[in-house]
Amino acid sequence: MRIERFVVGPLFTNCYLVESNGEAALIDPGDLPAELVEALGKVKLKYILLTHGHFDHADAAPEIRSRFGGKLLYHEAEREVFFAFGKAPPQADGYLEDGQRLVLGQEELTVAHYPGHSPGSVVFLWERGKVVFCGDLVFAGSVGRWDLPGGSFTELQESIRRFFSSLSGEWRIYPGHGEPTSLQVERERNPFLRELL
Repeated sequence: MRIERFVVGPLFTNCYLVESNGEAALIDPGDLPAELVEALGKVKLKYILLTHGHFDHADAAPEIRSRFGGKLLYHEAEREVFFAFGKAPPQADGYLEDGQRLVLGQEELTVAHYPGHSPGSVVFLWERGKVVFCGDLVFAGSVGRWDLPGGSFTELQESIRRFFSSLSGEWRIYPGHGEPTSLQVERERNPFLRELL
């Protein structure tokens, strides 16, 4: 699987273009800079995937679907997040569910629901490559905030516990903001996890 990261929008959000065997998925397109337009013109876009509905992760999704195709998918609970921020939810081609598997070329992405940052926050796991695209659940040295509409400290705490207990080995973490990290590094060094776990 080929993974390309684009840092987009005013909050420097990580948008990931992942490709396998001629099919691509775009994760968290909060904006559409020229370099992303160029990259999308070179692939067959199958999915536009949102880890959650905050503007910095989702704003460019409808335009990208209009211009490049692809199924726009997010968790149904995120509809309330769009409404809370004064926006109509973008028309989804389907709603993501916990445990759902998305075939991408010769690979698969597995959806896991981890609410707390928002009610419908999900992560996407490429299990064979031990890679997880985790949105705003966990960052290098930090965790997602819970004080925005629909957020919950209790749910975030439980989600982080489940996340770290469900994975073992050397997983690579691709967060919604900041540099990639690893499961082991965060277990050992992330100060927020000591309190939350």
